[in-house]
Amino acid sequence: MNELCIRPGRVEDAPALRKLERQNFTDPWSEEGLATSLASPLYYIRVAEQTGEIFGYLIASRVLDEGELLRIAVSPDKRVRGVGKALTRAMMEENPATKTWRLDVRVSNYGAIKLYESLGFKAVIRRRNYYEKPAEDGIMMMLES
Repeated sequence: MNELCIRPGRVEDAPALRKLERQNFTDPWSEEGLATSLASPLYYIRVAEQTGEIFGYLIASRVLDEGELLRIAVSPDKRVRGVGKALTRAMMEENPATKTWRLDVRVSNYGAIKLYESLGFKAVIRRRNYYEKPAEDGIMMMLES
């Protein structure tokens, strides 16, 4: 069995990330927006692939010693296999100067909440009606080192 490869995202990955966006989010980013993000040094982007197939990615931003996990997605048929955890760990390990990470997650996304808690993130605030399509509360989670 081939090993999971986590590597920096490239502009040519935009179509694969767009497909994952559509599978995972009700408000998917456009292919153009993803390509712009992939080309920008302002974003930390990693993709998970195996045998040349991209089936997960993570997008984060950092300012000084603070970071925000903006997007994380895994192909539905590859979930619960540690891909999201591997992507998030890579983000934290490759950015040791980042002392605080934050993210927002839908209150109904139990799998993601469990993942983040397993990595040490703590819920800090509930954001009323934070999400649309459908309307739903969000939870801001933080990890401080």
